[in-house]
Amino acid sequence: MVPIEVSSSIPGTTAIAVLIEKNPFPLASRFEFKEGALPFVKLNVKMGETSDVRVVATAGGRSYVATREIKVTIGGCGG
Repeated sequence: MVPIEVSSSIPGTTAIAVLIEKNPFPLASRFEFKEGALPFVKLNVKMGETSDVRVVATAGGRSYVATREIKVTIGGCGG
């Protein structure tokens, strides 16, 4: 399990999606926000191997993407 925290400072953010490139089902989660809600999420995802994690924030009818590689060790202990 890998903890992930995502927040957006883009004004008017209405949705955040988390995609894990090498997972069998890349879309890990999608959250929608009402006007005035703080666009922040915290989740735990299961990852079997090191992969790029992409976060897509939607605001004002546009999409913004951020990517970060998350390294996963075998068995969680490096062995």
